[in-house]
Order: sequence, then structure tokens, then C-alpha cells
Amino acid sequence: MTLENRTAQVPAVVRRTILSLSVVGLSGVFLTFWFGFEEPNVWLATLSAAMLIAAPLAVILHLTFTRTLSPEERRIWWNDFTGADVWSALSEYLSSADLSATAQRRAAETAARRS
Repeated sequence: MTLENRTAQVPAVVRRTILSLSVVGLSGVFLTFWFGFEEPNVWLATLSAAMLIAAPLAVILHLTFTRTLSPEERRIWWNDFTGADVWSALSEYLSSADLSATAQRRAAETAARRS
């Protein structure tokens, strides 16, 4: 399979792992705030916060090291991650079946909003 024939997407195992870590991390943060209002558990809060940043960190690493996106498509994604719709871009990056086509669509939508 050549590079041109591959569709760019985040591997399914990465998406499942990120989902699991995010759910456990959010639960840990919630439990820390709920039960630790007098004396919070610092270790639980730290571990939970680390799990919560798993999704953005995985996206940054994938976008940095993937070879299936062109430099222009990477630039589109980086611009989306530094813009106001960062959470929408993050969600779409993780769920997209074709990151190249999604990047082009998001660039067209951004250009349409600006004009």
C-alpha cells in the first residue's frame, strides 16, 4: 500500500485508549472535588488531571509524527487547534475517517466565515 492510497486517521486502538483514559480521568477529578473538599487527595487529583490531558496530547503527537498528511493539511489542523474552535477540532480529529478531507472542509468553512 502506497502512501497516497492510505487515508489519514487516528488508529482505532488509540481512540479507544483515549476514551478510556478521559472517562477515568474525568471521574477521578469529579471524585476528588466531591469527596476531597476538606482535604483533597493530591495524588488522585494529579493522576486524574494527567489522564484528562491524554486526548490533546495524543492528538498533538499524532499530528506531529503522522506521514499521511501533507504539510498544508497539518498547517490547517494546527491553525484549528490554536483557534477558538479547539474542542470542535479536537473532537473531529479523533473521530474523522479521513483527516485530509476533513482538513480541507474545515479550511473552506474558515475561509467562508472570514469573507
